[in-house]
Amino acid sequence: MEQLEGKVAVVTGAGSGVGEGIIGACVDAGMRVVVADIDLEGAERVAEAARERGAEAIAVEVDVSDRIAMDALAERAYEEFGEVNLLCCNAGVIVETSIEDSTDADWEWLFRVNVMGVVHGAQAFAPRMREQEGDAHIVNTGSIAGLFVPPLDVGTYAASKHAVIALTDRLRHEVADAGIGVSVLCPGGVTTRLFEGHRNVPADLADQVTPATRTDGAGGMEPAEVGRRVLDAVRADRFWIITHARGDDLGVIDERYEALRDAYAWASER
Repeated sequence: MEQLEGKVAVVTGAGSGVGEGIIGACVDAGMRVVVADIDLEGAERVAEAARERGAEAIAVEVDVSDRIAMDALAERAYEEFGEVNLLCCNAGVIVETSIEDSTDADWEWLFRVNVMGVVHGAQAFAPRMREQEGDAHIVNTGSIAGLFVPPLDVGTYAASKHAVIALTDRLRHEVADAGIGVSVLCPGGVTTRLFEGHRNVPADLADQVTPATRTDGAGGMEPAEVGRRVLDAVRADRFWIITHARGDDLGVIDERYEALRDAYAWASER
């Protein structure tokens, strides 16, 4: 989808961080935008900033873990703009704890948002994208932590992002016949509010989710740069969107896949 001007983008988790960065890049490209977030105040702020720059923009409060709410988001977007050309399922949360110390609530919360939020996006938007005449592309936010074992105690998060990568890989095959492009975004360190996500823990899990032990600070890639890279990848119809070209990561990935090759060789000898 090389031509983006005038096209429509829907971005979840867009009230701050990477989602806000993607919205900014979409506005730069002349797109019309739907700023979706569970934090309506944040979404309104980002949408107002987009309108001040001359873009058509609306803010929508949405809990991506709620299938009905995601259907309502799709209805609102199509009602407002008639089509959706770019869907970025970006909303995500994290806990920092070892797997042995994690709670059932940690797993439930992360998989509700990080995994089911992506599933609900596909279920709500892909059928509508099949019926529209305009171009369509879906970007799901995974993580570099979904590619190999991360150094922090974020195994729960990494597991959810491995799931996002797997389901996104399958989704691209399922919608290829309709000409819908699919990408998975795997950012490294980005200056966001990811570790502040506990403010949005649902009431039924509030007392059971592991409290945050850190906050995000400066030093990561700026969300605006991530947004620019996302749109560059969409234009080029790339599946993998890697933000950080770190040699150390390549070494770990090479080691992982060499181990897999060795395992297949071992199996062939049995």
